[in-house]
This record gives sequence, C-alpha cells and structure tokens, in this order.
Amino acid sequence: MPELPEVETIRLKLRPLLVGRRIVRARVLRKDIVGFPAARGFESGVAGRTITELRRRGKYLIVGLDRGGELVFHLRLSGHLAVVDRDRKVEYERARFELTGGKALSFAEPRALGRVYLVQANRYPRALAGMLKMGLEPIHDDFDAAYLHDRLRGRTASVKSLLLDQRVACGVGNIYSDEALFRAGIRPLRRAGSLKKAEVVRLARVLAEVLRDGIKWCGTTMGDGRYRLPDGGTGSFQKRLAVFGREGERCRRRGCAGEIRRQKLGGRSTHFCPVCQR
Repeated sequence: MPELPEVETIRLKLRPLLVGRRIVRARVLRKDIVGFPAARGFESGVAGRTITELRRRGKYLIVGLDRGGELVFHLRLSGHLAVVDRDRKVEYERARFELTGGKALSFAEPRALGRVYLVQANRYPRALAGMLKMGLEPIHDDFDAAYLHDRLRGRTASVKSLLLDQRVACGVGNIYSDEALFRAGIRPLRRAGSLKKAEVVRLARVLAEVLRDGIKWCGTTMGDGRYRLPDGGTGSFQKRLAVFGREGERCRRRGCAGEIRRQKLGGRSTHFCPVCQR
C-alpha cells in the first residue's frame, strides 16, 4: 500500500497538472469504487467543480474543489492516478474525471480496493471517520520525542505494531516502519513500553528522516510494480532500503556481518538485522 512518501510524491506530481482546471464531467465505471455518496450523486456532485488545491493527510490524497468540496482518494494496494488525454483509454480504469483543456484525471485500480469520496471539507461520512482520529505525521513539527513517548508509554504491544497504527504515526506503513526501526537500532517485536528515553528520541528523529528520504527519492516501487508515479515512472527509494525486502542478504551497515531476517507480525512481514537491532 502506498505510504506517506508515495502519496506525497503523487500529490507533488499531479498538483501543477490539476490546479485551476474544471471538471467537465465525471464517469464512474465501477460503482463500488465510490465510497460516498452513491455513484449517480457522485457524478452530478463533481461536474462543474474547479480544482483549487491538492493536499494530503497520511495516506489519503485530497483534491480540493470550489464551494468547499473535496475529492478524497484512498489508493489502497494498487490504485493509480494519472492525467491523460481525454480520448485515451486506460486499463483497469474505475473512474474518470474529464477536465478542461482536453485532459482527464484517470483513477485505475486493478484490484478495485481503492476508493474515492466526495465530501464537504471536514464533514466526513462514517466511511472516513478514521481520518478524524489520525495522529500526527512524523514529518510534522509537533511530532517529537515527547509526543511519541506519550503514545508508547506503558504499551505491551510491539513497537512495530504501534508505528503502523495511524492514530500513533499517521502515514507510516510496513516499509518505512521497518526502515526507521533499523536506523534507530530497535528490534521491531520489542514491547513499545520498554523503550528508553534515548531510544524514543532517536526513533522520533529517524521516522521523520526516513519519510523525507522516501519523498526525496519519489517513493518505493517494489518488484510487483503496484506503485507508480502519475507519468508511469517508478520511485527509486527501493535501491536504498536497508532491510525491507532483503531477507537473507547481508546487512548494509559498515562493519556488520548480520543477515537480514524476516518474521511475521500480525500477518505482515517484518524485516530486521538481528545484530544491529538487539
């Protein structure tokens, strides 16, 4: 699933192509791709609106519209957004927004798990209630050691599990939590409440660092190629991963002879170096 760096990259790439354009017509090609409202009301509610901004909250991309409207996209595992010529056909297209200037915003989703919602700003339906409960993003100025310590204190769950909790570290997923814990030298399965103050300080810092590095390198595109840039290109942070997806390979930290291990945690694969992360 695209995490904060991937969605932020998509936002940055799409913003100059969309802001200021008017949506002439919306076409829903698969009804269940629309999370709110019903497909027919969605199409009529979008038509004629002008795109005013592109924002992001965690893993959600928010397309601001005039009159206080918002299109909220959740790309899930394989959702893809692209600006294309209006007459171009797109494989697995689930919704299309025809724009002024002969262009269209295409929402393609092979697995049909992604969703798009039409809402009024800050008036989210039950399907998006989780957005209102999100914690701070690690790249936010207020996300510091004190904030993180308050959310980890006394918790017996693993630190990796809590980093995946969007109420704790909004926008963090499987890839960047593994990478941050490696940089911090913390074993993913360790109880969150057992972290010492210095470890929490280090973890808060490297969480921000690894997310910013992910944005710098346009996100992570793994072998399945599910995450792509709007122009069809790929991210390059996968070339700089220290542990994620590197099971059985040697640790990249200088002087370490450890071998990267993979372990299941809550149904997800967790990667770590048993030497560096004691």
